[in-house]
Amino acid sequence: MEIKAKFWIESKGEVILGGGKAALLLAVDRLGSIQRAAEEFGMSYRHAWGVIKKIEKRAGFKILDIKLGGRHGGTQLTPRGKALVEATDGFFRNLQTIVEKRFRQKTRNYF
Repeated sequence: MEIKAKFWIESKGEVILGGGKAALLLAVDRLGSIQRAAEEFGMSYRHAWGVIKKIEKRAGFKILDIKLGGRHGGTQLTPRGKALVEATDGFFRNLQTIVEKRFRQKTRNYF
């Protein structure tokens, strides 16, 4: 038996970043492409681009640095975007570990 929890960051009642969005942005950074990251997540480019634009609008700053130009182009997280995504992703993982540990402590006599 497992316990799962979802965490996200909001501003003015709107979600800026959660685990799925952070994973998408990390994939864009790793792959250098919104298209390839979208394919990895089983979503369309259009949907991924819409998600990213909402994140940027709600965060109030650019998350991605997009360079056009074929072989020399590519998409990466901006330094500020990378700091936000990596800190958030790490924090979410730490919270999940705490939730799992507490669940095991509280339920060890039942399962």
